[in-house]
Amino acid sequence: MKLTFVKASFSVLLCTTLLASCVSSKKYEDLKASKEALEAEQAASKQKVDELTASLKEREQSLADLERRMNEQQKALNNLKNDVNAALQGFNQGDLSVEVRNGKVYVSMSDKLLFNTGSTKVNPGGQKALDQLVNVLKQNNEVGVMVEGHTDDVEVLPGTKKIADNWDLSVLRATEITRMLTQKGLSPDRVTPAGRAYYQPADTGRTAAAKAKNRRTEIVLIPDLTEVYKVLGVDAQAKM
Repeated sequence: MKLTFVKASFSVLLCTTLLASCVSSKKYEDLKASKEALEAEQAASKQKVDELTASLKEREQSLADLERRMNEQQKALNNLKNDVNAALQGFNQGDLSVEVRNGKVYVSMSDKLLFNTGSTKVNPGGQKALDQLVNVLKQNNEVGVMVEGHTDDVEVLPGTKKIADNWDLSVLRATEITRMLTQKGLSPDRVTPAGRAYYQPADTGRTAAAKAKNRRTEIVLIPDLTEVYKVLGVDAQAKM
């Protein structure tokens, strides 16, 4: 009986020991698995942080490049404006103005400077002004040119030869100046004429002075923005 009791006790002790060992082993494996999962999660988080850091540095570099390009572009615009002003300083400043707007240089010339009343042919004074402007543009071959003809809202007199209305007048004057600019040496693919009639007035007033301001030709000098578009990842051709 005693031997049976001892055997039974030993069996219980052995089972308890084995069970404890099994529990400890399972706990160890669970802890090991948890540790490995945590390490994998930390590695993934580190990789994500590294990727975000690299992306942030790339964006910062792109912004720095864009800011540098834009500063260069603004400097080039200001230099172009100053060169044009210097070339045209001998003319009556009431008949022309040069300013930077919307990233372009606008050279505005009154019809009084360029044309006789109702005419589409540039007069000698206007030709001289265009000669001076062309000299500047020949030194800035990357600059595009838009020639915009503008009129006041007074209708063209019926029967005026070859001019039906203000559209005609503005287009014919813009085309004439475009033709002259190319004849003076500018590449034709740089120059585009456009007629605006009286739909983009410089002054919306109804006075004679306001109407005189509206009778003008604006020669818009358009910089080459290819490098800026590259920084932005935009196809320059798609913007034209």
